[in-house]
Formats: sequence, C-alpha cells, structure tokens
Amino acid sequence: MPERRKSPARLAAKAADRIRSFNHGTQDAAAYPYPGDVDDAVQALVLLAVRLPQAIEQTGSALAHMHRAGNVRLDVMGDAVPLDEHMDASAQVTAEAVRAAAALEAALRKLGARTCRLAWSESAESAA
Repeated sequence: MPERRKSPARLAAKAADRIRSFNHGTQDAAAYPYPGDVDDAVQALVLLAVRLPQAIEQTGSALAHMHRAGNVRLDVMGDAVPLDEHMDASAQVTAEAVRAAAALEAALRKLGARTCRLAWSESAESAA
C-alpha cells in the first residue's frame, strides 16, 4: 500500500506537538545539567526559527495561488469585506508574521552568541 502524504496541517501540528514536548521536558531547571545543554537547546531553537519564515511564506504563497486560480471564496459567516481586500490583508499579515519570525531568529542568535560562551564550573560549596 502506498504511503499516505501527510498534509501541511498535520506536519505543522506535529512540529507544534514536539515543541510542547520540549516545553514539558524542560520545565524543571534540572533538565539542563550543564550550560552546554542550554546552548545545545538554544542552537536547535535557532534552526527552528531559521525555518519558520519559509514555512510562513509558503502558506501565503499557496493561498495567493489558489486565489489567482479562482479557488477561494469568503465564507458566508465571514466579514463583509470584498474577497480581494480580504486576500490583500491576509498577504500583509503573512508578511508581518515572516518579519516576526525573522526577529525571533535574530534574538535567538544573540542568545546563542551568549550561551555558547558558557561552561560548567564547580561552585565553591561543592569544591570544598
């Protein structure tokens, strides 16, 4: 039987679930026994943030493509703006989300530049 393609929504939900697992697994500070463990996590979060703008852009591009092909309409329960205006606003918010993701990446890179310089040190109490 051929393998079923996972939908973009399922893939995104799986990524969100992995972040949820990460959040639960790191609630206790003891999850990070060494500064290097914190840095490893920060550097992995940088990689995640690097990939977010493309993911966001691709959702916007897909929607714009569907709209150009005439395959999008406003739901009757939606607001009373014309479809083209609604799609323009969606494109603007997509661009805003891409910029926010890029800002997240930049902030995480700054954090990573700090965490990569930290190393374990025995406290004076445990050395005695």
